[in-house]
Amino acid sequence: MINSTVEARSTLTRVVGVVVAGFVLATTTTNAASRLAKPFVATDLGSLGGSFSEASAVNANGLVVGRSYISGDASYHAFSWSEDDGLKDLGTLGGSFSWASAVTDDGVIAGFSYLTGDTTYHAFVWRHGRGLLDLGTLGGPASAVSSMNQRGAVIGYSYLPDYTYHAFYWTQARGMIDLGTLGGRFSTAYAINDRGVVVGAGATAPNDESHAFMWTRDGGMIDLGTLGGAASVAHGVSDDGVVVGNSQTASGENHAFVWSRNTGMIDIGTAGSDSWAEHIGGSHTISGQGYTAAGTRHGLAWTQRAGLIDLGTLGGDTSYANAVSDLGIVVGGSWTAGNAAWQAFAWSTASGMVALETPAGGQSQASAVTNNLIVGYRCDFTACQATLWKPAPRHPGRTFEER
Repeated sequence: MINSTVEARSTLTRVVGVVVAGFVLATTTTNAASRLAKPFVATDLGSLGGSFSEASAVNANGLVVGRSYISGDASYHAFSWSEDDGLKDLGTLGGSFSWASAVTDDGVIAGFSYLTGDTTYHAFVWRHGRGLLDLGTLGGPASAVSSMNQRGAVIGYSYLPDYTYHAFYWTQARGMIDLGTLGGRFSTAYAINDRGVVVGAGATAPNDESHAFMWTRDGGMIDLGTLGGAASVAHGVSDDGVVVGNSQTASGENHAFVWSRNTGMIDIGTAGSDSWAEHIGGSHTISGQGYTAAGTRHGLAWTQRAGLIDLGTLGGDTSYANAVSDLGIVVGGSWTAGNAAWQAFAWSTASGMVALETPAGGQSQASAVTNNLIVGYRCDFTACQATLWKPAPRHPGRTFEER
């Protein structure tokens, strides 16, 4: 699974045992930044001629994908970047805009592009030597990619002729498959693992209430239920079938959950009021967001050993966790002291939250992480550029978690 594969180190029953019997809320501090001097070094990837570019994903070989404005900033195009080839414009499906959002270790890229006239957009797959392949739709005007696994299976949503939209599953061999709904009119797929298990949110009958779902080729779409409230959504799934997301409770709050076939949906709590689990990585490390008791919004993590963890901030009021790797590294962005600047960070249980290299007086954001390669963007006073952060050369071959 791209950016969220898990190598499970315990059984599902052990996972749930920790949730129920060992709930802990911990808070990290910014002191870790002083313990680790420049654990990552930034490389600005440039742009396609415009003043803004951003990286959306990176594979294990350092191939980066994203979008960049072209000269004049009137439109943006999907790009790929590698150390050997530099920045490459992947083009569009005839329109002015395209965006690459996922990449496999084999170099297959997925995203979406507007068509000629810029009135609608379609999901695409790009392969070396073949260019952009339009994945089409389920009969309606538009489709978009949410995720892709390492086998090149793509998921997302597509409109139907009646302008409802359904989750889809696409492969080179079978084309685009309608995953259906939970009885209502709508569904969206958000994540897929390397075994082809898909999760997302589907509308139920008769009121189109959103419920988290799991879809498999043999079993179809199943309703994962809620934590007592009306709605839920699944955002991530590990390769051994552990699902994470958020659900309304009977009191109306949103709580992060973890689900497995053995245990059903388990509430993993909040740091204050609401919480959302959005990604699952190595050792079932979960990342997401939540409100603190003080009402500020912080990135959150959950691990089997520590329970729910408030990631803290880089000194300001707010932080967001955007992704987690197989090594348990969480990346995102945070306000610095006095909410002076938004700055990218990396976090692990061993090192806490560490600021990533950012231009003096500028801004930055970390959007994705694969192993110990982090991508996003950095801005100075004139422009923003897609950025790759790699481990510092003084620690060759070692990961952030190991330092």
